[in-house]
Amino acid sequence: MISYEKALEIITNKISLTSHTRFVPLLDSVKHVSAQDIYAICSLPLTNVSLRDGYALSSHKKYEVSTGDSLDDDIIAVIPFEEDIPENPELYHNIKKAGEDIQQAELLLKRGDYINANNITPLASQGIQKVKVYKRPKVSILSIGDNLCPIQKEKTDNEVYNSNALTFAARILELGASVHKVWQAKNEDEDILKCILELSEKSDFIITTGAMSKNDVMSHLIYDDAFDILFHKVQISPASPSALSIFNNTPVLSLPGLPLSALLGFEILGVPTLKVIKNENFQSRKSLFVKNKQEFISKESCTSAIPGYFDGTSFLSAPSFGAGMLNVLAKCNGYVLIKHKKVISKDEKIEFFPF
Repeated sequence: MISYEKALEIITNKISLTSHTRFVPLLDSVKHVSAQDIYAICSLPLTNVSLRDGYALSSHKKYEVSTGDSLDDDIIAVIPFEEDIPENPELYHNIKKAGEDIQQAELLLKRGDYINANNITPLASQGIQKVKVYKRPKVSILSIGDNLCPIQKEKTDNEVYNSNALTFAARILELGASVHKVWQAKNEDEDILKCILELSEKSDFIITTGAMSKNDVMSHLIYDDAFDILFHKVQISPASPSALSIFNNTPVLSLPGLPLSALLGFEILGVPTLKVIKNENFQSRKSLFVKNKQEFISKESCTSAIPGYFDGTSFLSAPSFGAGMLNVLAKCNGYVLIKHKKVISKDEKIEFFPF
């Protein structure tokens, strides 16, 4: 069994990055990863500008200006109409100086950056119409189990709706990848292998869920010669046992079938793997060190992902976070990672990862 840190190291070093790129219109670049460094063509603003409607003042003149107007070089302050003009106005009061927003040749977007709405502002301000991005990876999901029912069908009393698969699919779309296929397989070697083989032909990443307990099919199948195991059994909770392997040159992440185990397992192992495949800067994995609101218990023997809610001030763990829980994450906005520690005290600083 390996540590969580070792698993992340293997993901970083052993998973192949996508190399396919294309140019897309600026707005279409959102949720893609940039395949180029983009630098500012010119400084902004080009001249000093007024931040208020009022009077532009210099040592020898005064004139009316509106918000956003360019100012003469000798203007030292802008005084709003509703204010009295002081004898000694504060230098550059209500003035945005030339180049204050963007400097010429400033790096606006870095290769490997995940592009969001806030990245569009500086790019649009430079008149950039197209961005070179990495193509979105195709991710397939294979749920394994004899009692699973797709939501398109009416389930029997012995079946459960396959909620894991749709949750994975929704999360993959949120992360800026595409969903290629969502399939189910019987808990049988032949059926699982057939599905994985077919999915690997057109997928950049495959996620399997279920049949990972000690005596289950998938747990043993990954030792077949067709799989190149990168790791199996990581010191994590509640997503143990999990495995990462390569099948037909395609990464396969095998997660448990219990809902919270599978979904948190994807967050702590699948999301880093997908970021690497996407060519996204791994350092962009955002976390905050926050104060714990109420004492909770973790597992001392491993690294634990504890779901909960961060209200901007402190983190409150979910009241229950057993591996089989179904509806926990719908009431959470992230999780904390606790490394080999049992009691997490009130007001203790902990690392929080938002979804």
